Amino acid sequence: MMSHLANNLKKGDPYPPRANPGLLRVYSDHTSPFAQRVLMVLTAKDIPHEVIHVNIWDKPDWFVERNPLGKVPTIEFGADNKILYESLVIADYLDETLPGKRQLRSTDPYTRASDRVFIETINEYFVGLKYVFTEPDLTRVWDSTRAALKKANDLLAKRRVGAKYLSGAELPGLTDYMIAPLLHLLPLCVDLSGHKWDDYFRTELPEFN
Repeated sequence: MMSHLANNLKKGDPYPPRANPGLLRVYSDHTSPFAQRVLMVLTAKDIPHEVIHVNIWDKPDWFVERNPLGKVPTIEFGADNKILYESLVIADYLDETLPGKRQLRSTDPYTRASDRVFIETINEYFVGLKYVFTEPDLTRVWDSTRAALKKANDLLAKRRVGAKYLSGAELPGLTDYMIAPLLHLLPLCVDLSGHKWDDYFRTELPEFN
């Protein structure tokens, strides 16, 4: 269960008090794939939560006090208003401490560590996606972005051999929820770089289909 309490809060807007200390709060942004990671995990585990959208380009002072990095996602929870940020840190914490409907990570320590390496590597390859929001002309950075996406495609090909999900399980796991929001940005990135994303995926990035 999820409830949206506020929309696009910016500098000067007051802090919205937590009416229910037992309800986990997510500070998010409408466009952030990293915030989507946490929201997908919460939904998959059926954990009740509320969402506060903040303007990451014009952040409220109270938000920066809670997260000095000024990034989303950030979660606030418990009667003592605990704070955590960084999507992977939050996802691991939620799966460790709030079992919810199901566990999303492997019970094997080596598999969990290998999954983390895979996610971090994909993150590095997908760093060019940030230009969707910051670079007015994506064609200027396309060569480096294209090379990184090719590496990501090759890594996905090795990972997905005979498996429906990246987690290797019958249902999506934490790895799938960490990667999916990044994949959703790719068509826009490719189109803005002057290519038709469906043709480009078919010929250059088949693992993203």
